[in-house]
Amino acid sequence: MGNGAETVAETVVEMNLSQAVNATNTKFIRAAVRGRIAADGLDGPPVELVRFHVFVHCTKGTGTHMVDFHDHEMQPGTAIWIRPGQVQRWSDTDDGFDADVMVFASSILPDLPLFDRFIGTTSVTELGDDSARVRQQMKWMASDLAEHQDHATAAAVVGVILRVFARQALDAAGPIDTPGRRLATAFVDSVDQNIEQRSVAWHAQQIGASTRSVARATVEHLEQRPKEVIDTRVILEAQRRLAWSQADVATIARELRFSEASNFTKFFRTRTGTSPSAFRDTVSALTPDSPQPSSP
Repeated sequence: MGNGAETVAETVVEMNLSQAVNATNTKFIRAAVRGRIAADGLDGPPVELVRFHVFVHCTKGTGTHMVDFHDHEMQPGTAIWIRPGQVQRWSDTDDGFDADVMVFASSILPDLPLFDRFIGTTSVTELGDDSARVRQQMKWMASDLAEHQDHATAAAVVGVILRVFARQALDAAGPIDTPGRRLATAFVDSVDQNIEQRSVAWHAQQIGASTRSVARATVEHLEQRPKEVIDTRVILEAQRRLAWSQADVATIARELRFSEASNFTKFFRTRTGTSPSAFRDTVSALTPDSPQPSSP
């Protein structure tokens, strides 16, 4: 993205994303990851807790990007939108895919009903013919930020890019503005915002629906029973905390409202095939009381 983009990337490091929008690229990010590995003596790229929205648009090459313990295939035109609270891992090697990246705060997210489609998910889509337009917008935004530090203008560009992303994602998904889809989305949102609550009836009451209606909606649109939706989200939250937190297993169990650590361990093992401690051993943990990497 040129020297201008790298200037903005340096702003990301120095300001720790205190501005509403920043832009960078994977070359700069990977250099920062290598520096972190060397400084902290890590065995490999750390798992990062994402504190801002991260939008990655692949521009060259192919590879994978890990988000919430799933490797997403990246190729030119692939765009991925990662949410605050998710975890990701950047590669420390320069081979594989190149991408333009923008990082932005939730406060500038357009208030559009169509974005309800993306609640509680990692959203990946192929931009197709819109890929060149999105890249042009991102390059211009990076250059303008470097020259003017005009974050209000950058926020407007973010809105345009996300509209294009949403249009492509929704076209691929087909019609979604139905009562059943809206109900399933509301249920997922309630589970996401109240992770400690594992009662289907509790969430149904929160969204003003019967448990039977919720069950019909989640089976039809998510291919999961409501209890499966809840359990899947609890497991994901446990995996996230095991990956980036220094808290012991008993503490995480209490945070997730399990009465005993043994109950949590049984719940985790039944649904993942491994224990919480064994899972933690498989990831390079990024501890919260050491400096967070400033790159997105």
